Amino acid sequence: MTDDPNNFLNDLPIWKLKLVATEYRIDVSACRYKRDYVEKIRTKRLTQAQVNGALSKAKKAPAEKDDSGQEASLKQDIEQIAGRSVEIIELPAEEEKTIEKNIDEALTMRPSFFEIDSTAQSAYNRMIVGDFYEALKTNRDARLRSLEMISNFEVYSAAISIRAADELLVRLHGKKSMDPNLRTALAAAKKSFVAGSPRLREEALESLETLACKTYEVAISESDQNAEELRGLLADYESFGTRTEEARRYLDIASQAKQAFDTNEYSKLVRNAKRSAEVAKEFRRREIENTFELVKASAEEAKGIGASVDRAEATIAEAKSAFDEGQFKRTVELLAAVEHSIDSAHMEMMRRSKDLEASQARKISAAVARYEPAISEAASYGIDVQEVATHLGSTKAALSRNDIVAAAKFSHRMEDVMLPVEKELDHVRIERGALTKLAGAKCEKCGSEAVYMFSNGVKKCVDCRRIYPVPKPQVQQAQVVQAAKPIATSVPMRQEEPKKKRGLFRW
Repeated sequence: MTDDPNNFLNDLPIWKLKLVATEYRIDVSACRYKRDYVEKIRTKRLTQAQVNGALSKAKKAPAEKDDSGQEASLKQDIEQIAGRSVEIIELPAEEEKTIEKNIDEALTMRPSFFEIDSTAQSAYNRMIVGDFYEALKTNRDARLRSLEMISNFEVYSAAISIRAADELLVRLHGKKSMDPNLRTALAAAKKSFVAGSPRLREEALESLETLACKTYEVAISESDQNAEELRGLLADYESFGTRTEEARRYLDIASQAKQAFDTNEYSKLVRNAKRSAEVAKEFRRREIENTFELVKASAEEAKGIGASVDRAEATIAEAKSAFDEGQFKRTVELLAAVEHSIDSAHMEMMRRSKDLEASQARKISAAVARYEPAISEAASYGIDVQEVATHLGSTKAALSRNDIVAAAKFSHRMEDVMLPVEKELDHVRIERGALTKLAGAKCEKCGSEAVYMFSNGVKKCVDCRRIYPVPKPQVQQAQVVQAAKPIATSVPMRQEEPKKKRGLFRW
């Protein structure tokens, strides 16, 4: 079954209609407007498949393109249309200013066909009542007026198309970054507006309108596709705990920009939303990576008090493999499960022994007392202590609510993170003279000669971090005995006589 040409021929620009006419040897030399080309080609009763085949043969490319080839198709259309336009890149500034002024004047003179319609209706009415003479005179007057009004309408319509296409292309690409062929098509339409024949003006306008509409469709479809893909990505990011509020706010504002036909702002906001989503994802990735260390610290604490963590370690290895493959949702689920199992085992061990809970509480409190002043000192020197300070705060908060299990793992992780901070702090202390090296002294734990002393006499090995407190002074036994004897004086002490009891009965 043949296709109706009206369904697709009217959608083709003039230059494509010319390609079809050339392929099937249709004489279009007398055609002036697009409708003339359509009528000529319609007489051949061509199907849409035949028309597409002619266009494919002329362009040496498939007629149908997928979405990924839209930009290539647009570029090809721009080049072909520009090749049929006036050989000009851009208008001189003065000439363009004059043309813009003429366009402004044309837009203020909107033609009206009301009088023509009224006159034509009057002619028809005269003919109905049999006044054919008056009908002829009235209809002739309407036709002459319509010719003048049609000419005015063509100028008015051309001014609208040129101004709309100019503003649209500038919003999409900017005045300076616009494709040279687009500028050529725009300049050709402006040139033909003031100094072109009706046929040349029609072809230039048809080319400009086609290019502007297709450029807009490509730009909008690309931004729409990016926005739709981003919404899918945000749903995936949120599944493993990523905060996407900022990215979604950008998308909401982008939708408002699209409704306001601000395509440039629309594309910009979609790009900002994508960039914000990637930043949020990376931040969440680092959080998950840090969670591995916290879970390992929890496992080591549980293992240290005798709990079995073999299955937990295997699950941690499985979570690490999922993390390396980018399966963050699976990673979060595995880490949450293994952390829960380790905490339960840790709590069960403490439930069996109250002494174990008390000893762990003392150990954690000692770690807080040791590292809290060092963290404050390191912060005063400008050393980055954000992570270790976070674990310190979590440890103290867990202790305050008597959650020994949580406090133990946060304390363990605090000690791990404190190692590089303390090394940097000791380096600063040595530079500032707060630590003095003890010549010939060796550490009793690691055997290193990196033993330093504080001003209060406390010694520390900066390699293994062992601290030697100041020994208490030994008091001689003779001094103790002498201090225990009473001091003799030259005045003998007065001995008081025992008081006699007095009462009613005497014995």
